[in-house]
Amino acid sequence: MKGFGAYCLIILTSLIIACTGTDRSADSTLSKDTIKNQKPTDTIGDEETISTIASEILTTLKAKDYKAFAAYFHPTEGVVFSPYGFIDTKTSKKLTKATFLKLIEEHGSVIWGSYDGSGETIRLTAQQYLDKFVYNADYINAEKTAYNQIIGKGNSLNNLNEIFPQYPFVEYHFSGFDKKYEGMDWTSLRLVFKLHQSNYYLVAVVHDQWTT
Repeated sequence: MKGFGAYCLIILTSLIIACTGTDRSADSTLSKDTIKNQKPTDTIGDEETISTIASEILTTLKAKDYKAFAAYFHPTEGVVFSPYGFIDTKTSKKLTKATFLKLIEEHGSVIWGSYDGSGETIRLTAQQYLDKFVYNADYINAEKTAYNQIIGKGNSLNNLNEIFPQYPFVEYHFSGFDKKYEGMDWTSLRLVFKLHQSNYYLVAVVHDQWTT
């Protein structure tokens, strides 16, 4: 009987191990699928922290404190400046902190892309560009604000998620200013961030508006 009892115990132990192994395998597969479908931490971001940083950036822009603004630039990647919602990687200006501050200091004109419709070259000083294609409205008191969501939508393509996939951003939006334009004078500003050494830095400033 003792031998039979030991035999039963061995069989029972084997069954438990087999079932446990199956369960772990199933859990492992589920975990892989779940991780695959989840956005990276950098995408989800810390909404409160990023929104606070974005507000600080707007404060520097409104005050035209460009040295303080440059302090938020990504230290290795710099910042892409796009005059429109469609980010043209061939013509959009990408500036490091040092290059940006040099442009501010020298007041020289540079090419920032092309005007929508006419296709003419956007040749402006850094200060002029910031006034026309960055802080062109009082975004710190924006009509609408959204985190990781596009508000302003016109008839042109918006490729932010393709150019900066999984990057957290904040959008500031005005639906329009003059009723006679029926909303076609809307404007938005999107500030895009990337995590670097436990801190979020600015990697793109995207202005958007109604385009023809």
